[in-house]
Amino acid sequence: MNVSIIEDIGSEPVNLDMAKEWMNIDYPDWDVLITRLIVASREKSESMSGQSYGIRVYEVTGNQKNEKVYPIGPFIEDVEFEGEDGVKKYRYRAGFHICPELLKLAILQRVATGFAYRQNGVMDAVSMAVNQSHHYEMAYRRDMYV
Repeated sequence: MNVSIIEDIGSEPVNLDMAKEWMNIDYPDWDVLITRLIVASREKSESMSGQSYGIRVYEVTGNQKNEKVYPIGPFIEDVEFEGEDGVKKYRYRAGFHICPELLKLAILQRVATGFAYRQNGVMDAVSMAVNQSHHYEMAYRRDMYV
């Protein structure tokens, strides 16, 4: 089964100003790097939690089951879609209207860790910080489909 984003109508739950405040940075020298870290951290956090932190439309293809499954949550609604004959595919809308604060915190921790260890990648310190993010993300993990 493959899941792809068809329409991204959400925004980043953590913005540059929030990340800079979290890391106590008040100058623009690192804005490009921090912005990239925000996107990468949100993507990793979403994959760990199984949730979409903004509202998106997903298309599921190759589902061999007789019922629809919604691998990324939180489920909002099915989306009308006319697919090609003989191909099992469907679309649905999922995501948080407002991202929970714990998940924002997980993103901020990932951003700060990525920033702090951007050159040397000290694995033990990185693992400790990321493990705390996992704790927040796994609270939202749903291994069962709607």
